Amino acid sequence: MIKQQFEEQSGFEYRRNSRLLAINCLYSERVNNIFLETCRIFFDKNSIKDLLWLIVGLVSIFTFANVMMPDWPFIFFAAAMVFISSLYRFVMVDKDFASDDVKMVTRKDALNFVVGKNAFVLSFSISIFIVVIISSSIFDASFLNINFLIEILTYSFFVLGSENIIYIFHNKSVEGYTSGSKRDEIEDIKIGIENFKDQIPSLIMICFLLFFVIGFRPNIYFSFFYYTACMGTLIYFKKKA
Repeated sequence: MIKQQFEEQSGFEYRRNSRLLAINCLYSERVNNIFLETCRIFFDKNSIKDLLWLIVGLVSIFTFANVMMPDWPFIFFAAAMVFISSLYRFVMVDKDFASDDVKMVTRKDALNFVVGKNAFVLSFSISIFIVVIISSSIFDASFLNINFLIEILTYSFFVLGSENIIYIFHNKSVEGYTSGSKRDEIEDIKIGIENFKDQIPSLIMICFLLFFVIGFRPNIYFSFFYYTACMGTLIYFKKKA
């Protein structure tokens, strides 16, 4: 009798664990699909040259600011916040991404969509800053410091958390720039103005964070808690939409 009960309990636990494993695998696959699809569009072969020049420019500017203005970290972190904010808005509301997301994302996929997009922004931006830290250390070995990367992560979490909240109310898609050297200057100016208008709520948020956050030097654990709470709020509203 006891043996039979043990076998039934073991069978129940096995089936439960199997279902949990299947759910986890399905969830990971959907997150990966959104992450990889975002990578595919972002690293599109037709615009890879523009992207490479952008990366070189970003690394050069951040390295210069880091090495030449060590007494003014405010400028570096302000620029880093604008970069992360712009990257988030780009992969969330640019028409190339937004039109593709409509095909992929349903209400049930809200969690995967938000996690996948945030994972891409964090991965790409932190990769850029790691290269900046390494290139800065060529000029001064003291820049090769894990604490500096943690500080960047702290402000990144605050920016991304706030961007998730902004996206709830401000998520209309915007036109992106065309790739290549042959461009319509008038059209680029129009797109630039529209993108600037789209970025205004984010810029206001960054000014607020610069005033309240940088002066207090917050803990990374608090910033991560803030980030996850904001991301959870966006997931909730996406599911209800």
